Amino acid sequence: MNYLKGIIFLTTLLILSRIIPHPPNFTPILAGIIFLPFIKRDIKFSVFVPLGAMLISDFIIGMHSLMLWTYGPIIILSLLSYYFTNAKASRIASLAIASPAVFYLISNFGVWINSPMYSKDFSGLALCYINAIPFYASSATACILFCSVFFLIYRLLKNNRLSFN
Repeated sequence: MNYLKGIIFLTTLLILSRIIPHPPNFTPILAGIIFLPFIKRDIKFSVFVPLGAMLISDFIIGMHSLMLWTYGPIIILSLLSYYFTNAKASRIASLAIASPAVFYLISNFGVWINSPMYSKDFSGLALCYINAIPFYASSATACILFCSVFFLIYRLLKNNRLSFN
């Protein structure tokens, strides 16, 4: 598969998935981060494609004050995924399960720190994490589903069982 076509397709999909109406946090962003190094093993692509997709879609849907707490885990997960490129399926599955958890922990810590809605103590942090569980569930489901789809299509293309030409 031509990696440039794959990167353009994936970037477009990531942008559109955030723009079109969807259940909260049900996007292929995290799955794209995990999958991207398989299209092109280049750390720049692994980091800047998801970051670019997030930035472009945020320009369209609106910027927010918690971008550091959203983009930070995206960068961390992009770097982590890059180093798992040659991993076995079980490690990729583990990454698909762990990535939403990492994103959830970091981004909601940012919500707690920056929001007057929560008290700045352990009970406030716990409440913030509890309130975010539905978003985590949606993100985890999307990540596992989209990872499965991306890697299935990749495998079929690699084995010449599927062609988009």
